[in-house]
Amino acid sequence: MAFTFRRRPVGGEIVASDDDNVDLWIDLDDGRVFSATFFTIKNLTTLMGRYRESGECARGTYFWASDMVVVESISKEIIEATIVDLISSGEIESCFELLEPRRDDMGAG
Repeated sequence: MAFTFRRRPVGGEIVASDDDNVDLWIDLDDGRVFSATFFTIKNLTTLMGRYRESGECARGTYFWASDMVVVESISKEIIEATIVDLISSGEIESCFELLEPRRDDMGAG
């Protein structure tokens, strides 16, 4: 199944990193649109360290995010390979949030 993915909010490039997270919209060729956030393992450690200092999430003892996918690093290639695998396995519907069908005002393009 063909797909495209876009950074959310619209705009900005996906920059390769091993300590980052990125919110995405995934547009499937059947008209369905999914939402997910990709985190690197190192980014989870960074965020939990910040939370230890700020007191959030029981002083950094846990972290959660809906529609979270953990990858070794953020890059277009890794994101694309992950999405292909999730589509192939049928797990995309369990892993990502299904949004309303794509509309022009979602910043498509």
